Amino acid sequence: MLFSFFRLYRRWAFAGLLLALTPTLLPPPLAAAEAVPPARAAGPVEIMAETGRYSLLDADKGAEAGWEFRFAPRRLRWLPRRIPDLSPMAGAMATARGSLYVYAGFGLDLTLGEGFFLRPSWAAGLFKQGEDLRLGGPIEFRSALELSRRLTDRSRLGLTFYHLSNAGFFSRNPGSESLVLTFVTRP
Repeated sequence: MLFSFFRLYRRWAFAGLLLALTPTLLPPPLAAAEAVPPARAAGPVEIMAETGRYSLLDADKGAEAGWEFRFAPRRLRWLPRRIPDLSPMAGAMATARGSLYVYAGFGLDLTLGEGFFLRPSWAAGLFKQGEDLRLGGPIEFRSALELSRRLTDRSRLGLTFYHLSNAGFFSRNPGSESLVLTFVTRP
């Protein structure tokens, strides 16, 4: 009984933390605490399409496809100054057998020189279980690393490796690893 109380408390505490941080995470038009309107409408800076394989490290592999909108980097005032500006992102992934994951988070674009880019990203989202991917619960976290090469001034091609996990919020936490081919373009 006491153990289940602490598990429930941990879930509610995390939800409360997300609600408390929401005004600083949302773009200015959506943040209730932000009184000054933005100078211009902030649309996506980049659009990414992906396709590849999930459950790479398991025997039951499958196909997936997805998309992602990436926005201009912005300073999150609650983070220490030594942390660079982060790019908000939102996206979705679907598997061939009915699983769906919708997420939002942040990424950091790092230039490696000679047209190569490295992009670590972190996101939280909602997961709908299909016939194939069973991750233990409806809330999942995504950590990714993308390596890409510039094709033109407006496009890049790359590979992304990412991990989906519920971070132990649910009793079952198998996680899943994916390797996807990505195409990023500027509208």
